[in-house]
Amino acid sequence: MATISVGNSNLYYETHGTSGDPTVLVHGSLVDHHNWDAVVAPLAEALQVLTYDRRGYGRSTGPARTHAVQDDMQDLAGLLEATELYPAHIITHSYAGSVALRLAADRPELVRSLALHEPPLVGLLEQEPVSGAEAHRFLDRVGQIQELIHAGNVESAAQDIVQAFSTQDGAWERLRPEVRAMATKHAAQWSEEFADREAVEPDSSALRELLVPVLLTSGDQSPPFLRRIAATLAESLHNVTYRVIPDVGHVPQVTAPHQYVGILVTFLLERNVPTV
Repeated sequence: MATISVGNSNLYYETHGTSGDPTVLVHGSLVDHHNWDAVVAPLAEALQVLTYDRRGYGRSTGPARTHAVQDDMQDLAGLLEATELYPAHIITHSYAGSVALRLAADRPELVRSLALHEPPLVGLLEQEPVSGAEAHRFLDRVGQIQELIHAGNVESAAQDIVQAFSTQDGAWERLRPEVRAMATKHAAQWSEEFADREAVEPDSSALRELLVPVLLTSGDQSPPFLRRIAATLAESLHNVTYRVIPDVGHVPQVTAPHQYVGILVTFLLERNVPTV
């Protein structure tokens, strides 16, 4: 357990395991590094695992982000360099997938592979004849949630965020009280992230040049637009494995950790280039 200064940020991080490839778990929105707790121990049996709180989450502090994806990417790059844990496998959830793609494009020497679960890159669907309307509905919903946050209706906004990434009614009510409290606390950071266009639309030219192995996953219980995003993103990548995970939704690291770890480890063993 440690805190390290990276630029203007102070990032809290933990390391687990002492052998194997460096591997960094980057959490999504509304949560902190504890969102990975169920998968850390099994991954650390074969990997050096680092989890951390992104700026403004958990125990990490720093100024408000003006370009969320770029700022989070620079924080992550600085953390990797400061800890000397690179090149690393970067495993991400949701919004953090945008951060990882930016890191792989701008700092490829730090990245060994990417594993992205349901990055909400809805901008990829805007020009699709079938999915375009759904993409615009989601972006409209993002705007409505941001208006709730700006009006001070933060808990209602957090509830709408959670429901937007679930296909089941009552997703908010099923969360533990402490998880609902955390989501409410970090709703403003979510708004900050989704105000950045790169959070929902990656750099298309950078995608075409990306050569590192990429694992894209989505859950068959997640909203269908997330699977369409992953499938569309897969078409833009050269070295990609795309898996739909049965019986899970947006947070397999929480709801099906052993199944998810199995998929991750299989990918790392089968698709990764060896260390030079």
